[in-house]
Amino acid sequence: MRHISSIALAGFAISSVALADGGSIAWDTARAISGGSKQVGPSAQQVCIKDVNTFFIDAGNTLSVLLTDLGVALPSGDQSLTGRANCRIVVPVEVARGLYLADLTQTVTFGVVKGSGATARVSANSSFFGYPLPLLSRGYSWGPVVNSPLEQVSRTDTFAVNTPSAAGWFRSWCLGRQPKGIYTSNLAVGVEKNNIYDEAQLAIDGLDVKFEVRPGALAFCPTR
Repeated sequence: MRHISSIALAGFAISSVALADGGSIAWDTARAISGGSKQVGPSAQQVCIKDVNTFFIDAGNTLSVLLTDLGVALPSGDQSLTGRANCRIVVPVEVARGLYLADLTQTVTFGVVKGSGATARVSANSSFFGYPLPLLSRGYSWGPVVNSPLEQVSRTDTFAVNTPSAAGWFRSWCLGRQPKGIYTSNLAVGVEKNNIYDEAQLAIDGLDVKFEVRPGALAFCPTR
């Protein structure tokens, strides 16, 4: 379990938490940034450009990142045997004041095609409010043939959100500003084949990040 600040969880009333719009988190997609590169053989190019092939969508408690050019394709006959691509995203966030448990769920959606002489891997290395999250990844090894246009890998991490301060904590807790932080993720794709006649391709279509307060979670601040 990760913690945003720290204070004992016992002895508080049950209530609800909310930002001004009624949610538990606000994703600042206007200030989100992205950038990355793709390399196939000796050639490299810039990818993951915001509002060109990378789009941030604030869907309430869920942040959706749509990616239209984050992948590597090594078709049969291609002389290149390895390829990789990465995309780093940074999104400022605010969470509701209070004392509560919340789950952060990350889901990467991708497609993969590979022959028996190829490997492929996708991963997301993320952090939330400065706390590193466990690596989210999936690999496809030599041997099995894979042809799947829709795959997903997902994990959920729990945070104990505690926003009071020291002396006079109740006043500053409930009347202060919402806790601000940053969500970051480095999305990566890698493929390899052992001969020019095989094929390997993997592309990430999107990343969804959901921040959801657990039902009945402890909280203490009014919503207004």
